[in-house]
Amino acid sequence: MSDHVHEIDQTRFEAEVLGADKPVVLDFFSTECPPCEALAPKFEAVAEQLAGKAKFMKIFRQGNRELAQQLGVTGSPTLLFFKAGKELSERLTGDIKRSEIKSTVEKLLG
Repeated sequence: MSDHVHEIDQTRFEAEVLGADKPVVLDFFSTECPPCEALAPKFEAVAEQLAGKAKFMKIFRQGNRELAQQLGVTGSPTLLFFKAGKELSERLTGDIKRSEIKSTVEKLLG
């Protein structure tokens, strides 16, 4: 984890994501998941580029099954986008491109 990406668990979801004063990108990841490993540096790069404008969080899917279930997250990686406590309808899953993350976050920022 870097200065730009923070890992949370379901106990901090409400405060860190729903209560955030900035848009939030939440990455549900798993261990031993090649697409998750491929996503990490891209997620990091976009987080660095947009530092201060949006918050970038990661959450371990298997360790937070209840929250994943509640949000309907069934695979890793899955990126969810939140603004003012509400989730955007758009989600990114699987083999995610850096440009897709960036353009979705820019939409979020309006």
